[in-house]
Amino acid sequence: MRMIRPTVSLIGRQQVEQAMKELAQRLERDQRVLVGVPKGAGTYEDGLTIATIAAVNNFGSADGQIPARPFLQPAVEEGAPVYRKLAEVMLPKVLSGEMEMQTLLEQIGMLAEGHVKQKITDLRTPPNAQSTIDKKGSDNPLIDTGALRQSIRYVIDDGTDPLEEGI
Repeated sequence: MRMIRPTVSLIGRQQVEQAMKELAQRLERDQRVLVGVPKGAGTYEDGLTIATIAAVNNFGSADGQIPARPFLQPAVEEGAPVYRKLAEVMLPKVLSGEMEMQTLLEQIGMLAEGHVKQKITDLRTPPNAQSTIDKKGSDNPLIDTGALRQSIRYVIDDGTDPLEEGI
């Protein structure tokens, strides 16, 4: 019985080595998706930035008058299984060169942005004070004008450009 031995030609080996180097370079870049409210998202009539209002609502006010209503981290944590599944399905396409890593990160960013906006819409606790409900005409703690929800954005941080501050 004769054994078949695989062989790689010199040209084939060079192509494989080059492809491996290119793949390593693509995966080496430390990229991450961030979602939140950029500082430049705008201001309310009273002059406070939407990012400041987002921070106060997410973490609560220092004086305790406004309770914490976390919407950023919980939304991203709840969406994490979806982001992982998308990555599992699409990473082979990235590795084969059919898809750019940037495209996958953009898809994850759009999903995360949507999850945060949905969290803002759905959050009900802790409830607003009755006086706030009467003033707004709504019992949704995080929605008054809709500006906060509309300001949610994702960015892809690849470490090359400075990021705009925000929450």
